[in-house]
Amino acid sequence: MRARTLSQVNREIQKEIGNVYLCKGEGYFYVSSNDEKIGSSLSSLYTTSIYVCHLNQQTVSEWVKDVKLITDKVL
Repeated sequence: MRARTLSQVNREIQKEIGNVYLCKGEGYFYVSSNDEKIGSSLSSLYTTSIYVCHLNQQTVSEWVKDVKLITDKVL
């Protein structure tokens, strides 16, 4: 199923990964966290960006997979 809302995607990300979430940039998305330790670890990465313009261009499971690829480097 294609992603419908950012909230829907973030609920699934938090269920499967933890305290990280997807944010919308201009023409891309990026991964962030409210947790200071995780946020600091994410900021040390070369990029936390996912270069997809529109939320509905991927399924929820594809978004979760992309976020896992980024967070696996720091969690």
